[in-house]
Amino acid sequence: MRRWAPAADHPARPGLRRAGRSARHRPERDADLRRRPREGAEGLDDLSAVDRVAADALALCAIAAPTGAEEERARAVAERLAEAGAAPARDAAGNVVARFGPDDGPAAIVAAHLDTVFPADTPLEPRRSPGALHGPGIGDDCLGLAALAHVARRLAAGPAPAHPVVLAATVGEEGLGDLRGARALLDACACDAFVALEGHGRDTLQTAGIGSARLRARFTGPGGHSWGDRGAPSAVHALLAAGARAIAAAGGAHVNVGVVGGGTSVNTIAAEAAAEIDLRDADDAALEATRDRVVAALRAATPTGIELVIEPLGRRPAGSTPPAHPLVQAARAARRAAGLPPAEENASSTDANAALGRGLPAICLGLTHGADAHRPDEYVELEPLGPGLAALEALIDALGRGLPQER
Repeated sequence: MRRWAPAADHPARPGLRRAGRSARHRPERDADLRRRPREGAEGLDDLSAVDRVAADALALCAIAAPTGAEEERARAVAERLAEAGAAPARDAAGNVVARFGPDDGPAAIVAAHLDTVFPADTPLEPRRSPGALHGPGIGDDCLGLAALAHVARRLAAGPAPAHPVVLAATVGEEGLGDLRGARALLDACACDAFVALEGHGRDTLQTAGIGSARLRARFTGPGGHSWGDRGAPSAVHALLAAGARAIAAAGGAHVNVGVVGGGTSVNTIAAEAAAEIDLRDADDAALEATRDRVVAALRAATPTGIELVIEPLGRRPAGSTPPAHPLVQAARAARRAAGLPPAEENASSTDANAALGRGLPAICLGLTHGADAHRPDEYVELEPLGPGLAALEALIDALGRGLPQER
């Protein structure tokens, strides 16, 4: 084990990827939460692995971490990694990184993301009930962060892995974060396998990444009084017409106009309007073709007197890891070792996309079951977590030995 250090040309400062089972039950709250540990690792030596991971997840969930403002939660993760026996560092992007095993050579990276979709003023009162943990972001991805500390404890307590293993808590995974942390991590650290951790989706194995292209379309016009200047072009009217044309131009490909806004008042011709658009596809070439059609449709539908500016907001690459790749085989074997049935293998959008876009083998795995991700009433179940952690441990052991070379 050593303190992680980025490449020489990558400045650093020292310092300390929704799928899931569709269970809809709402477990009852514990009668006496005072008996449940809720913060930190202090006094938790006698707890089971599940209880300790649960306690860390609740404590981290109580810290706001919207995309771009992950600092406080990052410090809390760094403290837990240090308590576990790791030597965490902070890179220039804000990631928390700890390396185990040899100092040199490409590493297997295991990452969970720090940020959530919830704004900083979201009420955060995470809690444990019989059989579940509740709170905004508890599974996406506080449980994954807590699992990093669990892995660090195991790695620090045993012989150093023969093959380097890097644990990373990344910034900027959600929304317009555009995988900023994962990209910076891969810029600085040579990688031969990448594993993204999520709290949800224990019985799915994401071997492919759904690519996305996100853009903002801004419409501006002269504005004016709704009656006195009647006939003047409206930015809002242009947005509505162009947006409808863009959706039709996608030709059945995924397109989502997720955010719209504009106008001044009910009796004012809108001088400004904007829409944020999300396009997705499992194939990068198809995604680019859809983007070109959508942009062309937006421009063609914009009337005279209205100016249109299209601004790219982010681009996540698509990609996949072949079923026969040693990383996928190791993940399957880890599930068998934990007594779990074969996982459903499919695609999602996670930090693993950043590695897939560079041609690196990458997967995303979940730790337990849960529901309502990206909602304030999100929850994860505790009973499935034990086998989920066991499968993660078996995979880490395989990564620490070094995966066979792909033939």
